[in-house]
Amino acid sequence: MRRVYCTLLILFSLTMPICAQMSVEEIKGNPEYLTGEGWGESNKAANNAALQDLISKISVSVESQFENIEEEVTDGTSVDSHSACKSVVNTYSQATIQNTECIYISHEPDAHVFRYVKRSDVDKIFDSRRQKVFDMAASAARAREKSKIDDALRYYYWAYCLLQSIPNANAVIDEQGHVLTHWIPEQINEIFSLIEAHKVSEADNVAEIRVLFNGEPVTSMDYTYFDGMDWSNLYGAKDGRGFVELRPGMTTDNLRIKCEYEYSGEAHIDKEISTVVNVMKGKVFRDAYIMLSDAPAPAPKKEEPAAEPEAAPEALVAAQTEAQSTESADVVAKVEALPKNDITELSAEEAAPYRKSIDAVLAAIRSGNYNSVDTLFSPDGKDMYRRLISYGNARIMSEPQLSFYMVGAQKDVTCRSVAMSFSFRNNNRKFVEDVTFTFNADKKIDCLAFGLDKNSTDDILKHDMWSEYARTVLAEFLENYKTDYALKRLDYIRSIFDDNAVIITGKVTTRMTGTDNANVSLMNNKYVQFTRQNKEQYLRNLERCFDSNEYINIRFANNDIVKAGVGGEVYGIQIKQDYYSTNYGDTGYLFLMVDLNDPKKPIIKVRSWQPERDPNFGLVDLSHF
Repeated sequence: MRRVYCTLLILFSLTMPICAQMSVEEIKGNPEYLTGEGWGESNKAANNAALQDLISKISVSVESQFENIEEEVTDGTSVDSHSACKSVVNTYSQATIQNTECIYISHEPDAHVFRYVKRSDVDKIFDSRRQKVFDMAASAARAREKSKIDDALRYYYWAYCLLQSIPNANAVIDEQGHVLTHWIPEQINEIFSLIEAHKVSEADNVAEIRVLFNGEPVTSMDYTYFDGMDWSNLYGAKDGRGFVELRPGMTTDNLRIKCEYEYSGEAHIDKEISTVVNVMKGKVFRDAYIMLSDAPAPAPKKEEPAAEPEAAPEALVAAQTEAQSTESADVVAKVEALPKNDITELSAEEAAPYRKSIDAVLAAIRSGNYNSVDTLFSPDGKDMYRRLISYGNARIMSEPQLSFYMVGAQKDVTCRSVAMSFSFRNNNRKFVEDVTFTFNADKKIDCLAFGLDKNSTDDILKHDMWSEYARTVLAEFLENYKTDYALKRLDYIRSIFDDNAVIITGKVTTRMTGTDNANVSLMNNKYVQFTRQNKEQYLRNLERCFDSNEYINIRFANNDIVKAGVGGEVYGIQIKQDYYSTNYGDTGYLFLMVDLNDPKKPIIKVRSWQPERDPNFGLVDLSHF
């Protein structure tokens, strides 16, 4: 394992540029350079002053390349083009401008700092942002393909804001020849034109709605609405299901929902985006408002097929119901392939005792009499149940359509799924999760989990070269993983990490110097420091995170799973992860190497997180181990 870690450090390392041996006076007198100076009582204050001075010089040099920039920036009063340009260039201080050359002429308490950059390198300052625009537009297009409307609109809008902060923005063209200043707004408006919202039911001043994109349920979409007195908090629809909370006496007649696209409250995930969104005016999209209508009557032809086959893919394990007949013949086969494990949908009669338990739990949640069903849970299940009902203001949406499956040789029964909405006292976000229940052999509820969205599930089910059981175990592992973090189950998380697990995290930093360079990589002109933690260090940091946040919610996208060539059921899982919490958020790439030979006791061997693809080797994957 030490050899593996050393290999990773080599991959993450970066050779820092060697500054030319020129004096400050020589650089000042050289017309090839732009310079800035700053003084202060601390090195930091002097450095910031020098940076602002340099930004002012850069602004003057590129001002002519911005068209009508004074009309694009956010300001309560009119501004001239120079001030506007400086505001825009200042947004780069969180990223590439921090990486201009720096000389400390004297140190604190009488600090004097000198910063400089070659005029020919000024364009390079903007290159990384151009690339970021291309990357975000590509991410938006991929999200649209999977009906992840929240991600598609977020990335398109943020890409548009970033685009407005680039010199000669109207000349930025992608590989397909699209002029992005026109093409991105066109894509956003086209998405709006394909969205429908229908009221499905209404009870107790809550209307459940169905949200469609191009005629199919959206995978995810965020929205707000005017409730008669004010605009609502941010609501999230998942797999087509959303809800609207009505004031007493209010109806859904003529109600419009507004598709969220700015995501200014989530821009802090990326400091560069946050700075730009706060400076640029952005663009108002009038087509973002969608009229809520009554749900159309279903076509007769859709009433003929049985409903259960449609519920299965959405619930995870319904890809096929054929029993697996593979049995291990010897020890080698037992390692290389799972024993016979069937996934069987229960008949109404077989499911009756489980349905009775679920009905009792739902009634307890609706009435608030939570303790009345404690006897239906195992100790672990009761702990998760307590955490679930404490996770925001939990509410059951409409009457769930339940399906029951017997999974695996141990005959666990999984119930899918109950749509629940969650809201938080100190946060303006409300969202929907599909909650699954798993019964043990004693018919006690032993596990509750937030289900994956349909597209994430399909990313796993498409691997038809693996057994249905193996795919189900993988999906359930990811569901349990995101749920354990949301419900802050630190003891359980401790149990699933190997004692010698390799845990590597990346963090965007200021420019590193000296020996720190060994663990630093340059990603799009951002210095990212990679840190290896042992299990106990990681868990201590995680505990502090849990204690300081009212809520945590994780969303997965773009799952890429590879089975290891040895070790039986060992998998490398590469996931795009969006992490949201009360006071922090980030987006990046999570890699897990997990041993699922015992599905009841998954063991994580490797956990790696990086904010972006490394320019040298891309993303960490199974090949690095």
